[in-house]
Formats: sequence, C-alpha cells, structure tokens
Amino acid sequence: MPAPVLIPNRPLIARLLLLFWVAEIAVGVLFVLAGYGLLRPSENGGAAVLIIMGVVLCLAGVIIVGHCWRIANLVGNALEMTDAGLLDRRLSAKLIPWDAIAWKVIFNGRSYSLQMNIAEPARSSAGIAWPARALGLLSKLLRQPEFAIAALGTGLSAHDIGGRITPFKPSMS
Repeated sequence: MPAPVLIPNRPLIARLLLLFWVAEIAVGVLFVLAGYGLLRPSENGGAAVLIIMGVVLCLAGVIIVGHCWRIANLVGNALEMTDAGLLDRRLSAKLIPWDAIAWKVIFNGRSYSLQMNIAEPARSSAGIAWPARALGLLSKLLRQPEFAIAALGTGLSAHDIGGRITPFKPSMS
C-alpha cells in the first residue's frame, strides 16, 4: 500500500476570502433593507427583486463564510490519506473508509473541483460539517457528486489532490 499522505492546512487565503464573504453578507443585508424601504402599494416588483437578491446573497455568504471559517481556523493537516481511509478535517472530524468513497475531478463551469460521494453507513456516521452539507445540496441539484474536497487551504489544485488520492482509490471517472 502507498505511504500515508499528509497535506497541511494553509489558511492565509481562506482568511482573506473570509473578509470578502462577510462583505457579501453585508451587501445582501443592504439589498434587503433597500427593497424593504421601496415597498409601497404602487410598487411594481422591483422591491421584491431586491429583497430576494439580498436573501440569496446572505444565504450564499453565510454558507461560504462557514466553509472558510473551518479552513481559516484549522490547525494541523487539512487532509490525511492512509490505508484506512481519507480524513478531510474541513469536511468531517472522522476518517472515511476508501470503500465508501467514489470520487472524480469535474469541471464545474469555471474551474475544476474534486467531488465525491460517500456511501452509507459511512456518510451518516461521518458527521459532515453543515457548510459541506449545504454545498452538497447544490451539487446534488446540479447532478454532481455531493461533497467537495476543497483545494482552498491546501496550496494544491483539484488535479494535484486527485493524483494523491489515486494510489489509495482510483477515480470513478
């Protein structure tokens, strides 16, 4: 079997992005407040559009802030791969066995992402973090594998991480 792979967490970029996503939440709140201020009986829908846009910005911002927060505050290794399985501390504090993982690198429209599905009962017992579960809902809607192994905080690309996983578990292609 291959030697264990340890990928340390590099939180600088996540900390910087955290500021951006907090600002997005603030902009979303401003949109909601502007839309609320425009509500009148004769209003033609523009206020509702502003409110809806603000709520969407806030929801997206909260999810990504939660994701960046986990990466920004993680001490030690972000990813550990051993014969026993994969430990992605940004996703879960528990080791996920290789036989429960099906992964692949996908092009998501703008960039590449390493996505994976986790089979039951490992999925239920993994204690997946709420930001990853929320992003997983979006991935499932887009008919992609549910969970992402974030390249953020590793200094590696999705292809590089996939190359390190391959000796333990081949891609589902």
